[in-house]
Amino acid sequence: MDESIFKNKIILSLLLIIIIGFGSYYLIKKRNSQQQINFKIEKPLIKDITQWVDATGTLQAKDEITVGSLVAGKVEKILVDDNDTVKKDQVLTILDDGIGDSGVKRFKGVVEEAKAYLKYQTAFYNRQKKLYKSGQLSKNTFEEIEQGYEIAKAKLIQAEAELEMRQKEYDNLFIKSPDNGIVISKRVDLGQMITSRLQATVLFLIAKDLRKMEANVAVDEADVGLVKENQEAVFTVDAFPRDVFKAKVRQIRYKAEIIDNVVTYATLLDVTNPNLRLRPGMTTSVNIKVLEANDTMVVHNKIFRISKESLKQTAKALGYNVQMLPKVKDKITKTEIPTLWVFEEETFKQKEVETGAIEGRYTQIISGIDKATDVITEVTDFTDKKEMLMQIFKGAGGGIGK
Repeated sequence: MDESIFKNKIILSLLLIIIIGFGSYYLIKKRNSQQQINFKIEKPLIKDITQWVDATGTLQAKDEITVGSLVAGKVEKILVDDNDTVKKDQVLTILDDGIGDSGVKRFKGVVEEAKAYLKYQTAFYNRQKKLYKSGQLSKNTFEEIEQGYEIAKAKLIQAEAELEMRQKEYDNLFIKSPDNGIVISKRVDLGQMITSRLQATVLFLIAKDLRKMEANVAVDEADVGLVKENQEAVFTVDAFPRDVFKAKVRQIRYKAEIIDNVVTYATLLDVTNPNLRLRPGMTTSVNIKVLEANDTMVVHNKIFRISKESLKQTAKALGYNVQMLPKVKDKITKTEIPTLWVFEEETFKQKEVETGAIEGRYTQIISGIDKATDVITEVTDFTDKKEMLMQIFKGAGGGIGK
């Protein structure tokens, strides 16, 4: 092949590549100037909306009684076990303090002795009183007799008090149930030594009524402001994953709990358990209904995330106007008032709105726009050349309301 012909072919190939390149650039630029930027508008929807606050925690008996001991001793007998139903004043366990009722017997004798001594002193006092009144006994002697009589009365009171104390100590060896209920935890073993001072030993946990329980859940600080007493809630437990149980908020505690740098507040919910399916200690996944509205105006959450810069670029490319609001903060909360963008007469306008419940992809709009408003839901800025090429070769169009 002639060398000159070969060189000419190379030159023609290079020229063809340059022409194609400039043609593609021109086409891209033309498309970019005409259709590179699109935006979407939608009117608000009318639907029911409910906002929930999620929290996790555990179930526990609503009225739980911790049974301990007022005296120290060794466990001699255990008369109940876990899940047993008990009555008020029923003996649960018996302790042995090594003394038993010996102290009671001893002070019964002391009381009887004090009573006999008082009886004698009373009779003696009455006789001497008559002699004193008749002038046959000096005042000093009578006052000594009167003092002996008063001491005898005091000794009887002292002996009776000591007997009462010894009797209570003995009675406390018989650990009784403070109320009717169900034993949910037996924490004592036969022969175990029980202490009553410093860190007292817990012997039993008794639930007064497992048909009335409570869920103790941790509510995040970002959500606690929405949670109120008497709000309805639903929850699930791992034991019955397909069943949904009902609850109601009873109390939101003020004390904060910080776990892994997350601030939460303990919230108690009343739970009914008529069939006794739920058990203390079960893990709960709770949803608290904090806001609810029916047939209300809502918009997609994504409209609050529209980039102002992209919107400005879109308006400039399409020859539209932009009306922005100054940053205004709520006078009470000191937070920025929420805004969204609407399309009116070839103008992108920023509007202040009052929001309400949030559920999934939707946010309730209480005021600021009406159901006929054209709300801008999406703005796409095709400034990335790779994305522009993809749009061109796909033949993608654009325009208002796409």
